[in-house]
Amino acid sequence: MGADAIQVHPTPPGFWGSPKLDEGRISTFKEAAAKHGRPPFYFHAVYLINLAGDDPTMRSRSESTLTGYLKSADELGVNGVIFHTGSHKGAGFEERLPSILEHLRKVLERADPKTARLLIENNAGLGGSVGARFEEIARMLDGLGDPRVGVCFDTCHAFASGYDERTPADVARTIDELDKVVGLKNVDVVHCNDSVTGLGSNRDRHANIGVGEIGESGFRALLHEPRLAALPFILEVPGAGNGPDAEQVAVLRRLAAS
Repeated sequence: MGADAIQVHPTPPGFWGSPKLDEGRISTFKEAAAKHGRPPFYFHAVYLINLAGDDPTMRSRSESTLTGYLKSADELGVNGVIFHTGSHKGAGFEERLPSILEHLRKVLERADPKTARLLIENNAGLGGSVGARFEEIARMLDGLGDPRVGVCFDTCHAFASGYDERTPADVARTIDELDKVVGLKNVDVVHCNDSVTGLGSNRDRHANIGVGEIGESGFRALLHEPRLAALPFILEVPGAGNGPDAEQVAVLRRLAAS
């Protein structure tokens, strides 16, 4: 499809499990990455992870799965593992923050990554999901104080959480806020997705670029925002029905050039 950056689910996203590697698979992957110029490459962890709930078994399983993902990413030389922190299920962010930080510290200790980074993704905000507001992401980063942890900024999730991106002025204000609260130095990658639902809907419904509520004007502004220029943009859109495709990559390239 002519992409310059890659994100994969190395295990089925709706099932528990981490990548299973051996020396042969690691060597094959590294050879292929070198052959193609080592493009930015990310794992997205399974969607079942919840480090914020009150079920200790679920939290322990989430910690182990995320540890396996981060360890595998590091062994392969992958840039990072993007993940959703989970939902506090009504208990409140402040109540669950100490537990979240404890589990993330254990993930980093157990995986002990040398180059791969653990990337917290902002959420759409439904059902008590953690990280819908930039302030919550900042609290997690500050609480960890670990340079191996960064952020994935999702355009659809931000819009659903009330951060407007429909015009150049809106984009400038949202990126100002992201920089002020989270710090752009901590943002590694952008999930570039339009939104089926409106501003502040708190619904995680991705649309193809330009046909959702953010629209072409918003994505043109995002692609021309100089503070995001060095970051990989990853598509998570429906495409023609099977996910990101060459047509959607071409739409981004057209908007970036116009």
